[in-house]
Amino acid sequence: MPAYINHITLNTGHTRKTYSEEVDKKMYFILKRILKDSFQPEGAKLFDSYTLKGTPFEDGAIFTLYKDGKLPILTTAATKKRNKVLWGTLHETATIPLYTKKEFEPASPYIADRVEIGAVMDLEATKWTGDMAKCLGWIVLFPGKIR
Repeated sequence: MPAYINHITLNTGHTRKTYSEEVDKKMYFILKRILKDSFQPEGAKLFDSYTLKGTPFEDGAIFTLYKDGKLPILTTAATKKRNKVLWGTLHETATIPLYTKKEFEPASPYIADRVEIGAVMDLEATKWTGDMAKCLGWIVLFPGKIR
């Protein structure tokens, strides 16, 4: 298991390394429930007005956070291995400009965040979405490291 996960924001190009110690181990079972619920058709309810919808794939998962079930705030993906299809899709489906380029995928494992247009309408959410993405990345890719 790796010592860290690369975490990149596509809109800004900002990168950092996230370590398992950054995730509160008391959150493990809450994160497991959120993960499970996010894969259901109705998604996981967060706070009063947010819904997280996710789709698992072989080496990770992709999620979109919505406000009031409609307005996308953040799309985040986590993968253990390089995934040109995932990386390309994150770029090809963007509705606002990105700093990163489709041709330059980061080293794996990585978490890739794409801030969506709804974040402009809900700046308050941007105070916690980065931490949410970090926690989702760890629970998807290496849950044993945060237990």
